[in-house]
Amino acid sequence: MSIYQTLQSTGLSCAYSHFKTKQTPPYIVYIGNGQDVMEADNTHYWRENRYQVEYYFITKNEQNEASIENALLGAGYLYDKSEDIYIEEQGVFVIYYYI
Repeated sequence: MSIYQTLQSTGLSCAYSHFKTKQTPPYIVYIGNGQDVMEADNTHYWRENRYQVEYYFITKNEQNEASIENALLGAGYLYDKSEDIYIEEQGVFVIYYYI
């Protein structure tokens, strides 16, 4: 299952990089964040894409967070989670998941 399909399974609006139209939180945006590679003998033996998932919200909803986290773990993605960060200019909170 792709990262997009995994995030869509949460039931929250989801887009790569940005939405084309203005969204009302809660929603998810994700972006590629490089790649981990194991290489030797002039070849790649293993590679794995990294992502940054951004969950935007106005009101704290631990069920939405659990939905995101369960979807990621269920699809085999390990993650690190940031604290709740308030973005004053936009009047929203964001949590970053680093996969």
